[in-house]
Amino acid sequence: MPLQPFTTQIVGSYTKPHWLARHQRMRALDGSWWRPEPEVLQEAKEDAARLAIYEQERAGLDLVTDGEAQRAAYDRHFLAGWEGVDLHNLEVIRPESSPSFSKRDEAGAEEYSRLSRLKPQVTGEVRWRRAVSVDELRFAKSVAKRPVKANVIGPISLSGQLVDRYYGDPDALLMALASALNSELRALDAAGADVLQIDEPAFHFRLPQTRHVAEAAIKRMVEGVRAPVIVHVCYGYALVYKEKSASAIYPEILEILAGCPIEGISLEYEQPGHDPEILRHCGDKHVVLGLLNLGTQEIEMAEHIASRIRGALETVPPERLHPSSDCGMWFLPRDVALGKIRAMVEGKEKVLQYMSVAPRPYEVPNVRQSALGAD
Repeated sequence: MPLQPFTTQIVGSYTKPHWLARHQRMRALDGSWWRPEPEVLQEAKEDAARLAIYEQERAGLDLVTDGEAQRAAYDRHFLAGWEGVDLHNLEVIRPESSPSFSKRDEAGAEEYSRLSRLKPQVTGEVRWRRAVSVDELRFAKSVAKRPVKANVIGPISLSGQLVDRYYGDPDALLMALASALNSELRALDAAGADVLQIDEPAFHFRLPQTRHVAEAAIKRMVEGVRAPVIVHVCYGYALVYKEKSASAIYPEILEILAGCPIEGISLEYEQPGHDPEILRHCGDKHVVLGLLNLGTQEIEMAEHIASRIRGALETVPPERLHPSSDCGMWFLPRDVALGKIRAMVEGKEKVLQYMSVAPRPYEVPNVRQSALGAD
């Protein structure tokens, strides 16, 4: 089982170097996110992935990602492998809320917001044509010395990034997206992902429209997938949402996920200031606990992280509790990101010093077999 007690990890993205990407153009669909010339772009992406994996392992994380270095946006990235979606004739949609960028971000805020309003159109039946993330996973596994987690966008979040000109029914579109994403998950599963994660940040913002179909969509997405699956739900990127407070609907979201056939729930915990009581809503799922506030570049103290873990242990047993970041870290300076994940590992170690339980050593070649049982 890849999720041993206190399996430290990040949600998905790690620092994306400015030599690789134009951060303010993260929502662009025309390739302008990337800085390197086309003839060296793939090499640059792989070098950034190597660096992300190296720093996670150097910090002592137990489960690593490729930092999502080979993709721009975490959501629109997957549309390139599908039929039925027009990525060229975009529509301008007004956002439901305005981002709260800080003054140091204002130079790129207008461009980021403008690009976020440009939405691809669904013009036909959505069908998965090819995997877009399998090569990324294979490269990560060829570099990493520890188990690798692969991330895929969830259908609720992705549906909010599209303009439907075909289905005429939000539920039908949601289930079509879940089916296409299921094919991507199954391809990653077959390629050897040790853990899979579905990123559903928009679930928090779209609960009223999706609560009646959310469980069915998640169930459809994980059909036939054998690797452990985690679902991540947060409050949005700290780059955009500077102020976060505990939401009254967050517990309901966790309860819906607790009823889904998934292994664990990844939740934002530190920046909104949640207390351990909320973890009861996760039922018997593994809890991937966000302990790094990405709304500040201040590096957490290891003792503070240890205290937050100890508090969570009042509700969740150690075999189901896993320290993590609150959300994606792509916009942070490298020294800040590295400092934060090091502090998280140190905080975990402080907790282990006072406990009799400790994670068993990782045996990477056997990790999937131990997760799934002998065939």
